[in-house]
Amino acid sequence: MRLPAWLKLVLLILFATAVQAVFAHRLRFHGVQPDFNKVVLICIAVNTSVHVATAYGFLSGWLMGSVVGMSVGSYLISRMMLGALLGLLELRVFRHNPIVLIFSALTGSMLCEAVFFLFSPQQNVGRWVSLAVGESLYNLVFVVPVSAWVRRILPPSTGLSYTS
Repeated sequence: MRLPAWLKLVLLILFATAVQAVFAHRLRFHGVQPDFNKVVLICIAVNTSVHVATAYGFLSGWLMGSVVGMSVGSYLISRMMLGALLGLLELRVFRHNPIVLIFSALTGSMLCEAVFFLFSPQQNVGRWVSLAVGESLYNLVFVVPVSAWVRRILPPSTGLSYTS
């Protein structure tokens, strides 16, 4: 039995959330740990349409908020916005370029953290900024391999065809 691509991506987000909950604290480096759930969402959002990316953003935020046990709404909104904004890249940007992937992962991760901060403010803003920047840079280590994995799951796209 062959699983549909959408179910494989749901299972990938579930797996990333489980890895985040169990193993991410062991990869802590100078107080910063990667966010595997966000990395998988970024890779899915860059490779899918805006509607699909927003739906996976909802799932990602709901799972992460449920695991953490606080600020579920902040996780929902920040991850849905991340998925929607990165899903919009299909309209204007060639998404399969690794430089675009890295740039969108860095800016998307920072934007997600900024939106989360707006809905769930922290007391020490300076520490939050340093952790957000550190996490965004740490996530870059995992973005390219996870994106290759996501592209293997997704069916090949026909792409845009230009006629003159």
